[in-house]
Amino acid sequence: MSNIYNDGTYLKNNPNWHDEDAPFKADKIHTLLQKNTLSPVTITEIGCGSGEILVKLSALLPSVRSFIGYDISNDAIALAKKKENERIHFEVKDLTEEQESSMVDLLLVIDVIEHIEDYFRFLRGLRGKSNHVIFHIPLDLCVWTLFREKMLLESKERVGHIHNFTEDFILSILKDQGFELIDHFYTEPTYLPKTLKERMVRILRKTMYRLNKRWATKMLGGYSILVLAKNQQV
Repeated sequence: MSNIYNDGTYLKNNPNWHDEDAPFKADKIHTLLQKNTLSPVTITEIGCGSGEILVKLSALLPSVRSFIGYDISNDAIALAKKKENERIHFEVKDLTEEQESSMVDLLLVIDVIEHIEDYFRFLRGLRGKSNHVIFHIPLDLCVWTLFREKMLLESKERVGHIHNFTEDFILSILKDQGFELIDHFYTEPTYLPKTLKERMVRILRKTMYRLNKRWATKMLGGYSILVLAKNQQV
């Protein structure tokens, strides 16, 4: 699966590498930091894609001295390099395979785990590389997708999601890997419905979410979870 990020497949299916979602995600990250009174000075993102999240965060967090984005995709970093400035830098690199001598304050892992073949090894590779980690993980596995598995298959083909999670399962995995969970909340879908059926599902999903957030994520999915964790030190 890793080849799709370097053979042009992912770029063809997602030519702007999801830039349109960056303002929403950056705003949610900012909210989570404010809620927990965290003021990082150095931020690194693993799987930064086109780098747009860091660009948006740099405007929201003027006190941050350094933003660094890493990705295994040459295609993604080629897009990100155009956005570099004195505070933001990008590099093709798998940080989980590197022995870093210094830690950063905050590590961002935004919509990455679901793409990783061996995400257990990936999570172990994060140890000792930051004080805190923020994860953003889609909750694709729900009652709706169990009955409509083609949605999961389409997600695999279009955006490379090779793992599907529920809230309790992925939080359990993070704890098993030594991350101390501090805070988390749901983030709503950002895609716009194109058909009448999709609009009806969206109305139903939002109605259910108002009544019971957890139940809505388990029944109709479409939501993700944003998690703040204390990193395990080596």
